[in-house]
Amino acid sequence: MPGSLEYIDAYFNQTLNNQEAERFEQMLLSDKAFAEEVAFYLSAKQVLNEQNEKGKKDWFKELLANENSLSEPPSYERSQKTWLYRAVAAAAIIVLLVSSWYLFVLKSSSVQQRAETYIQKNLATLPVTMGANSDSVQQGLKLYNLGQFESSQKWFELILQNDTSNYSAKKYLGIVYLRLADYDKALLYFQQLENYSLYSNPAIFYQALALMKRNLPGDKAKARRLLQQVVDDDLEGKSSAQQFLKYW
Repeated sequence: MPGSLEYIDAYFNQTLNNQEAERFEQMLLSDKAFAEEVAFYLSAKQVLNEQNEKGKKDWFKELLANENSLSEPPSYERSQKTWLYRAVAAAAIIVLLVSSWYLFVLKSSSVQQRAETYIQKNLATLPVTMGANSDSVQQGLKLYNLGQFESSQKWFELILQNDTSNYSAKKYLGIVYLRLADYDKALLYFQQLENYSLYSNPAIFYQALALMKRNLPGDKAKARRLLQQVVDDDLEGKSSAQQFLKYW
């Protein structure tokens, strides 16, 4: 029966037919519980092989040590049971570690995916003010909405060369870098937005978003703290931050 240790043993002993072997390999990729069973099987088998060789030597040494004693010689079967218990315990620990690693990777991937979903839903296009001058921030937004991110990047950078305090240009340039997957530069501009005292400022929320996408060691924890700050301080992006935290 698929999922049983007998089934797993049959695969590694190459007694399954081609169709059954293919099904086994598909289950290994798609079924977490089954992958843990396979990990248990392999770990237990390895530990048993090691313990079996060591156990025979230990049993023989113990027998020699007791050859002049009137006590009952040690039972090899009893020793085998002890090794089996130890092997199962060791395998269980390995399975637990594998499972923990699997959940860590799954959660990290899930955080990145939720951030990407937010970006695709809310930042795929940005609002453009009709009738604005062609040399304004709006021109950069038009390029952005056409998917011309590199051209949009250059446009916003040109604006900032002439006006280093332009809040909108910094915000949109950060978003452009977010879409270009240059998360370090996106964070740089989002952090600069904190210097502006505005009623509505997404600086903290956008930083969390960039950290979730970058996903380097420590990024996820820092992103969570920033999202919690957005909620606690009632900052822009609060409702979205609550949703992120809800499924963290």
